[in-house]
Amino acid sequence: MPTELNKAILKRLSPCFNNSACSKPDMIITGGTIVDTKGGQFKRADIAVKNGKIAAVIDGGAAQDLLNDPEITQHDASGKFISPGFINTHLHIESSLITPQEYSRMITPRGTTTIVCDPHEAANVIGTPAFDFFLDSAQESILDIYMGISTCVPSMSLGSSGAEINAIDMKPYLDKPGVVGAAEYMDIGGMMSGAPKTLEIMDLFKGRYIGGHIPGISDPAALQIIRDFGVQDDHECTSAPEAKAKLDVGFNIMIREGTAAKNLDALIPIITPDNDGRLMFCTDDRHPDEVQDAGEVDYIIRKAIAGYDADTHGADKGAYIMRVYQMATLWAAENFGFEDRGYINAGARADLVILNSLEDCRAQTVFKDGLKVDEALMAEQRKIDPAAYGMRDTVTLKDGAEEIEAASLKVIDQNLIGKAEASVAIIGLQAGQIVTNYKEETLPVTKDGEVLSDPARDILKIAVIERHGKSGNVGAGFVQGFKLEDGAIASSVGHDDHNIIVMGSDDEQMAMAVNALKKAGGGFVMVRGGAVQAVQPLPICGLMSDKPWEEVADIQRAFLKAAGSKDLPDPTMALAFLALGVIPDIKLRVPTNDNPQSLTRFNPADGITAPQVWDLIADHG
Repeated sequence: MPTELNKAILKRLSPCFNNSACSKPDMIITGGTIVDTKGGQFKRADIAVKNGKIAAVIDGGAAQDLLNDPEITQHDASGKFISPGFINTHLHIESSLITPQEYSRMITPRGTTTIVCDPHEAANVIGTPAFDFFLDSAQESILDIYMGISTCVPSMSLGSSGAEINAIDMKPYLDKPGVVGAAEYMDIGGMMSGAPKTLEIMDLFKGRYIGGHIPGISDPAALQIIRDFGVQDDHECTSAPEAKAKLDVGFNIMIREGTAAKNLDALIPIITPDNDGRLMFCTDDRHPDEVQDAGEVDYIIRKAIAGYDADTHGADKGAYIMRVYQMATLWAAENFGFEDRGYINAGARADLVILNSLEDCRAQTVFKDGLKVDEALMAEQRKIDPAAYGMRDTVTLKDGAEEIEAASLKVIDQNLIGKAEASVAIIGLQAGQIVTNYKEETLPVTKDGEVLSDPARDILKIAVIERHGKSGNVGAGFVQGFKLEDGAIASSVGHDDHNIIVMGSDDEQMAMAVNALKKAGGGFVMVRGGAVQAVQPLPICGLMSDKPWEEVADIQRAFLKAAGSKDLPDPTMALAFLALGVIPDIKLRVPTNDNPQSLTRFNPADGITAPQVWDLIADHG
């Protein structure tokens, strides 16, 4: 029987009471067990929805009187679970290779109803018009797309991006609808030294949300400096002790599981009651083929629950499962001050995910603002034309050339003339991570002082080519871990400056890959046996496709079949991070006249808080 409280709710909602004055709900969902994230319990209840919001949660199945009204949409969730919509707390939509509308179409049916994105990939190519593109796209999206203002364009002073954005450029966007505050602030050195640009940006966002980017730092004193600037969270943890150090100083932690960086396994031990309210999930970067095959936040939930360990997480598995769902919903919302989502109570947005199983976490039905998510609803999204924001034709070679010559990729050191070999700095990949290892290896040298790669030892040539119409300079070095015996892979996705990055077994095939990429307007190119084998065109800023996400997924899957390996299934994502100097330890860079070195090193574990230029030839180090 209905309780007195439920009777009062029914009196307000049901046409069976005070018919002339009642306010009918638009929809009633009955029979389900709700994931009560605020109460920390699973309970049997019916949900009344009106005008896109939850009008009432009626305990114990007391909404039977509402079922007799044909004007109220009925949805039977008997035997199922109902979760608040999932929230992805940090990602770069561009790194999904698709446009915001396509990202919305891809993930909303999987249960993610809110995301917080940082458009700094596109901003590094075209500047603030990228902000306009994403904010305008958000207005036309079924998915709720919130944006953090990109604070580090370029991401470091040694960068060579297509644009520079300062505090003056950011200010007009502060109070625009959909802006949550500052996206990840990456200039750790600037914070440690109190650099003027850092102080200007931090002053601009004082009292607002500021996202963090704190890779490899566990020292409490250094962390406290960053925290004192108002930085709120971090998504770069790769170990539980690192995360614990940051939690102790007051940071919230986003556990990241994407295509390039897979940190969940290492961080599952921190999902304990001690950290309630402080944890959430993000993808950062995730390609559509992986979303299609496995999922997005729904996949992270499944994997997190599968990692339950009674000794670590406590004997009550149900409490652990609730904690995982709170991370994906309520605690994520609280991190950004979203008061209208992340829970199932009257007044919250009717963003709801109906599941057959909490542990399997596969959306059966999704409601966004009370509307059932289906193809018809997603088709209502109006497309935004990227060309109107200057996002096409962004791949430029030196002096406007259509092609590069293989000779431009050579590594020659006059000091090595007459030597047979040299000790050379090598970028060492770490599988499933975006951090790298500094290594030194001995490589052969020609009589002209040219250092050669050694594919037999998995030491390949790598080069980064400025592509924003500025210097056209080329930086070259060596990398180990791709296990490509013959061929080359080129990409215009080269975080964060997004110059062309190419690696391969020889200069000729590397040049062929770069030239095919230029012809495609950007993207990924695979060359083997002296011929182009696969292309993923990304003509929007050299980062995004203009095709439907399903087609992009199919192309990427075929590309990886041609280019991938058992040890490195997605070399495109691994390649993309090898020019990102704000991630430890060693990365490639575009040299300049002031800084002709081709490498940067950044290792907070050694007390280094800002990227430093580094010699390629270790003997000259």
